[in-house]
Amino acid sequence: MTGHVFVVPGDIRRFACDAYLHATDRDLRAGGGWTTSAPDAPNRLDPHLLDAYKTENRFTLPLLDRAEHPNEPATILTAVPYYGVTHPREFVPRLQEFFRVGTDIARRRGVTAVLSQRERPLLAVPLFGTAGGGADYVRGDVFRLVYEQSLEAANEHGIDVAIVLSNPRDYALAQMIRRESGDAWPELAPDEQAAARRLGQLATQARLVPFMGAGISIASGAPSWDGLITRLADAVGLDPEVVAELKKHDTLDQAAYVQIAFERRAADTAFGKAVADAVNVQRYGIAPPLLAALDAEQAITLNYDRLFEWAALDGKRPRRVIPGEPGEEVRWLLKLHGSVDKPESIVLTRDDYLGFNSDRAALSSLVKATLMTRHLLFVGFGVRDPHFHEIVHDVRRAMPAGRQKLGTVLTFDEDPIKHGLWHNDLDFVQLSTARMLEVFLDAVLAYGATSHSYLLAHGYASALAEEDRTVSNALKSMIASVPESARSGTAWAAVSTMLDDLGWRTGEAVPSPRPLPEGLR
Repeated sequence: MTGHVFVVPGDIRRFACDAYLHATDRDLRAGGGWTTSAPDAPNRLDPHLLDAYKTENRFTLPLLDRAEHPNEPATILTAVPYYGVTHPREFVPRLQEFFRVGTDIARRRGVTAVLSQRERPLLAVPLFGTAGGGADYVRGDVFRLVYEQSLEAANEHGIDVAIVLSNPRDYALAQMIRRESGDAWPELAPDEQAAARRLGQLATQARLVPFMGAGISIASGAPSWDGLITRLADAVGLDPEVVAELKKHDTLDQAAYVQIAFERRAADTAFGKAVADAVNVQRYGIAPPLLAALDAEQAITLNYDRLFEWAALDGKRPRRVIPGEPGEEVRWLLKLHGSVDKPESIVLTRDDYLGFNSDRAALSSLVKATLMTRHLLFVGFGVRDPHFHEIVHDVRRAMPAGRQKLGTVLTFDEDPIKHGLWHNDLDFVQLSTARMLEVFLDAVLAYGATSHSYLLAHGYASALAEEDRTVSNALKSMIASVPESARSGTAWAAVSTMLDDLGWRTGEAVPSPRPLPEGLR
């Protein structure tokens, strides 16, 4: 079966996948970017493959696995052309070898956390060879080639591929190319395509706000509710028979019982720390960076982990966390039920929920205001949370009859009771699997991307459609025709702001090696 090709903004080193490509040269120079491609990379070179890699008898060099991290993605160093790039097609055999080697590694492992929770292996590639690899001047053409090779690999090997882009202009161009292709999401049924376009249109108006539950973190290796309770029960030493009986009870009571066990057998603070440790995964999957790319100022989560914050930061759309320290970021993330970096803030038990309104009334007010003014996209959330029911009850009373729907729920189950209870408030899009939800989100974000920040930027002209190239050339001629003496007025200030949004004056030096992301050092 043909796989799917996703386009994701972020840092490939923090992306949850089975294997990812890190471009380097065959010499593996000391201090080069490859040294930060993965933790302890210089000490993980395979001596059996090193000579063949350095002589380009092979183009890929997978780093040796770390035995203490069996679920870590495989890092595959992949050599760019040694004497420089004369044409992007020179990357083809290198990409093909990466896909072949990465697929073999993923299927040979067969037990990684990512692979075991996905229908097929997931491999990740960057914009190959543009960060010092000699192809920066044809970035647009390189994306088209990487996209073409990814589609072929998905078809040939039956894998999913994520093209992970750290540059917002690359991401904007990629989404434009996929929208215009018309066939980037063949897996979606016509009604699903229509729903993705509708939500994408809301996203273009900055009206689509993500409301995230635990489901978006499970694909990154976070435990389900059942898995969390099991892990906490094991940590505190509960007997298996007690755990089996415990799981017959209400979820909030399960958490309360385990908390009492911690208080009896350990310090009072141990429970919050144990919860934080259990959910504190370090790599985000496909959903968090896609949702972080939405233009809306607001975002809301019930999750304790930091995946969405990291994805937003890596995608160049940082968010201030509420509640938290003041910041200059325009966008914000409301962590309604606490955060792993503040274990005492975590809401999990019945007592936590009952005390919520008295402690965090201002947070609930933010959710109510968002429900009244925006369209929420519920992802990984089953609308069963009791606190959410209280919030919607207040919104119903405040909103007029005949109002628009409050949001859209992405769901896997066909539940006529739930749909009947919520049909006046929410739309439902039913998807067959977690993977199809990711494909759906991939379409929504492509339809919702509006930036043309690549139009005047260096390295994209050759990849533009003919009409866009005509506009780009006309604007460049206009810029050249405005004398310096006219550029000190207020009119030029307004025009130059628009031009900067289209990529003018955005030349970039080759980046220095970046430190490893937080949590992976």
